[in-house]
Amino acid sequence: RESWSWREGDFPRVWERLERKPLSVGRTKGSEILFGVMPCSLALSQPRRALFRLFLKQDSGSRQALRRELVLQATARGVPVLHVRRRELDALCKGQVHQGVCLEAAPLRFKSLEEAEKPSVRDDESPKRQLVWLVLEQIQDPMNLGALLRSAYFLGVDRVVTSQRNSCPLTPTVSKASSGAMEVFDVYSTDDLQSFLKAKSAEGWEVVGTVSRPEEVENIPVISCLEFRWNKPVLIVIGSEGDGLSLETQLLCHRMLAIPPGRALHPGIESLNVSVATGILLHSICSQKLRHRD
Repeated sequence: RESWSWREGDFPRVWERLERKPLSVGRTKGSEILFGVMPCSLALSQPRRALFRLFLKQDSGSRQALRRELVLQATARGVPVLHVRRRELDALCKGQVHQGVCLEAAPLRFKSLEEAEKPSVRDDESPKRQLVWLVLEQIQDPMNLGALLRSAYFLGVDRVVTSQRNSCPLTPTVSKASSGAMEVFDVYSTDDLQSFLKAKSAEGWEVVGTVSRPEEVENIPVISCLEFRWNKPVLIVIGSEGDGLSLETQLLCHRMLAIPPGRALHPGIESLNVSVATGILLHSICSQKLRHRD
């Protein structure tokens, strides 16, 4: 009786440990796991990645319509659909918020800058059109990069160019933070940011840097983003989370933009998160493009 009592009492704990242990799901070599509804849905809708398997949570309740749409998208692409338990999804994306959806896919790479420089035959790429390119120098946090891409896509930025050195790659976390914008919006990179800025400046583009503390900039005009006006193609250059723009990049800027605060600020909280600041700057700049287009 004592032996049976011990087994009976211990069984729930043993079962709980088994339930917590994630099942092993094999992976295609070199693949990565996208997670979240929008990144997976948009990746399925675009021919930019090789796709291997779609994983859906069993018994997702109120998400039946969404599940059907994802299954239809996967079927159209010839992607197998697997219905798995939540703990398997948790294991696939290492505990990230997956919303019941994961997608095994080939990684998404930056496009080369040479591809960005190819002339376009589209009317909306004519020299008369106001162009805004967002240039990112050493953005390292994937959440920040994702938020930057989401804002750039939403506000009408034409292209995003990032430096290769000390910059975050295009990871599933970036895609999730961008709400899937990374899946539909090309991102270019360069291994020589200063040469790129010099070349665009020689072509007649205005290079505009950004700064949180105007007093730290020497010999370059600093104006409020509310005062900035432009009538030719413009590059908006954003610096890293901690250090901002490098001195070499600052010296290539024609003007620097600052966001005026709405109150006297306490020391230590005198600046904005890089993605928030960029969203404010881009709205101020891109809204002028929309007005000119009208």
